[in-house]
Amino acid sequence: MSELYILNVGRADCTVLLLDTPQGRRTVVVDGGGKYHEDRKPLLEFLVQRNITVIDLLILTHLHQDHFGGFVHLVDRVQVRRAVAPCGDLRFANRVYPVYGDREFYREYHDFFRYLERSETELIRSADCAGRTFTFGEYVLECLYPLRNSTQRSVAYAQKLCDPNLTEEAMAWNLAAYKQTCNEDSSIWLLRKGSTDLALLSGDSTDEAMRAALCGRQARPRLQKLSHHGICTRYFSEYVQKIVKPEILVVSVDKTHYTEDMGAQIDALCAAGDSQCYYTFQGDVNISL
Repeated sequence: MSELYILNVGRADCTVLLLDTPQGRRTVVVDGGGKYHEDRKPLLEFLVQRNITVIDLLILTHLHQDHFGGFVHLVDRVQVRRAVAPCGDLRFANRVYPVYGDREFYREYHDFFRYLERSETELIRSADCAGRTFTFGEYVLECLYPLRNSTQRSVAYAQKLCDPNLTEEAMAWNLAAYKQTCNEDSSIWLLRKGSTDLALLSGDSTDEAMRAALCGRQARPRLQKLSHHGICTRYFSEYVQKIVKPEILVVSVDKTHYTEDMGAQIDALCAAGDSQCYYTFQGDVNISL
């Protein structure tokens, strides 16, 4: 039976889909969590425990370390057939790493994407996935966002940080712009089987992006992974939850960052969508599909 797992990776994101098809089970990974969580490598450990050595589709929703950090452990351990990401390899100018790159694991990002290149993984840009679907037997994974006219500004800013001739002023400006725009460029994905919506995976997308993604369509998924770990109302709203109305609303956050205010905020979202809430610090989320 096909399964969906949202792993306990702390205040980070990692979802694994194990989809049964006539050709056998297929593995889809959406985001990889941070490099470590509680001295563990959750994504790699999950795959090793299940003897999974091939990922059929890997998706990086956006360029933040709490979404790509865990991918570095897959190097030379797990084959990736296709990967969707905002862009390919990033090798920042040396002066950027001490300011930003080292603590955000961008050297590891570079190592992982070099591995994908060596492995001849098919790399697809998020911007080219607008409206695209990936089919696994009866299951369809559709990219709801970015839209065809989305700009993906954070990619342009990140690529400028790779310029070896970057001045200090230019570095500071592009870093600030990159940080400001990265989450709003997050991709959004809907898994369905036939006419049934199963899971809405929103990365760290903003509420504005979610409204744009849902414009003109109805999505009523069984499960929704809430954007941005339940932090800051810029990323979600009771209005959208009244539209989506998932049975299960999952918040990917660790106990350290959970607060009473967050709990009250999530309770209001659940009430708006008539949903049950699950926090990943309670353990991995697992549902049969």
